[in-house]
Amino acid sequence: MNFFVRFFVGYVLVAAVAVLLAMKLFSDQFVPGVRQSVEETLVQTANLLAEMAQPVQSKTGAANIEAVFRGYEKRRFEARIYGVLKSEPDLRVYVTDQTGRVVFDSRGRDVGQDFSQWLDVSRTLKGEYGARTTRENEYDSSSSVMYVAAPILQNGRIVGVLSVGKPSRSFQSFIDLARAKAWQSAWWLFALALLLALAFSFWMTRDLRRLVHYANEVAEGKRERIPIEGRSELRRLAQALEHLRAELDGKAHVEKVSQLLAHELKSPIAAVSGAVELLADETDPDRRARLQANIAGETERLQRIVEGVLNLARAENRGRLDEVEDIALAELIRDVLATRAERIAAKRIDIDAELQPARVAGNRFLLRQAVANLLDNAIDFSPAGGRLRIQLDRQQNRARLCIRDQGPGIPDYALPRLFERFYSTPRPDSGERGSGLGLNLVQEVARLHHGGIELRNHADGGAEACLTLPTPIHT
Repeated sequence: MNFFVRFFVGYVLVAAVAVLLAMKLFSDQFVPGVRQSVEETLVQTANLLAEMAQPVQSKTGAANIEAVFRGYEKRRFEARIYGVLKSEPDLRVYVTDQTGRVVFDSRGRDVGQDFSQWLDVSRTLKGEYGARTTRENEYDSSSSVMYVAAPILQNGRIVGVLSVGKPSRSFQSFIDLARAKAWQSAWWLFALALLLALAFSFWMTRDLRRLVHYANEVAEGKRERIPIEGRSELRRLAQALEHLRAELDGKAHVEKVSQLLAHELKSPIAAVSGAVELLADETDPDRRARLQANIAGETERLQRIVEGVLNLARAENRGRLDEVEDIALAELIRDVLATRAERIAAKRIDIDAELQPARVAGNRFLLRQAVANLLDNAIDFSPAGGRLRIQLDRQQNRARLCIRDQGPGIPDYALPRLFERFYSTPRPDSGERGSGLGLNLVQEVARLHHGGIELRNHADGGAEACLTLPTPIHT
């Protein structure tokens, strides 16, 4: 499970638990609150009617309360209270004497009954607060009625009890309506929490995704800058990973280059050492000359290998271009051609150059090295009296330099390994091999400039190398 899903699921679970707890708290507090409010109203009503029922033993008192209640029962009204319509009276009233026997019942069915055992009556007759809730049908919870009693006083003495009852279903509709609205609000709140969870999860994992992308780019050899700004922990983690990568790359690079360099230097050093030993005892002038020429050639080869390794190491250790300038690519190519004029003349090579104006943003030294390596390869593999075709053109936002020779072309077995470090093919005129670092350097320079390099056999013979560079280059 990725971090985005973890954050999202965790946030949703927290929001769901919070909503459920809020609803439970609402139910635990709201329903008792409604009952308490109804009970308080019944207390006031019972005490008011108790004053009208005095004296309970007289016909006048009973007639008063009966007349009031019959008038109350006949009332019809339309009261919409918070979305609940009330149109009929629902209060119930009964009056008992000082022994607890019913002398008036608004329903007309309990007159003469002994209610002295009911809590509302028994406690009120004792001078205490009396109330009860009783189901009219013991199997139906919605049939419960809340009763609150008040004493009927005569000369400061309790002579009876008046009890007012209200069915629970009459105020249950308020509870149900409030609960429905509360759940509706809870669902809206939960939906909002889901949207916030998505936004929060995306925000929390954005830098992680950037860090993963950065790690993948580094693994593929694309050394982009650290994508996380600020001073966050992820920024420091990215910096630590970058430092670790640089250290590991540096050690691995040194080890690999050292091994390869030792392997490549072994042969020319052995040749030089052998020639030196033979030279000390050689008296034949011709053989001494050949040995000296061999020493000079191998020494030059050693120098090329060392210089190539140093140039390649400098290029590979650059995570990005440091010294970027606007470069006229055609002029740079002409400058490189001028430095190779003697070699070109020695092999009587004709140069066919078509250089369109093209400007690129890059490192002049590295681009010069890349162009020089491509040109040197073309000269080495060109036959004496051959022709080099150098073409620079611009296609949309890319500059493309192609150098084609008329040599034997690239062997099929060598095509997959052309850019492999220290791999080279023998020159057709001398059979010697190069350092095997030139094309690897060109590939690294192309990568740093966000370009590309291709080397293939041309359909009309010879090999063609094409270096592509974007114009301009965003670094």
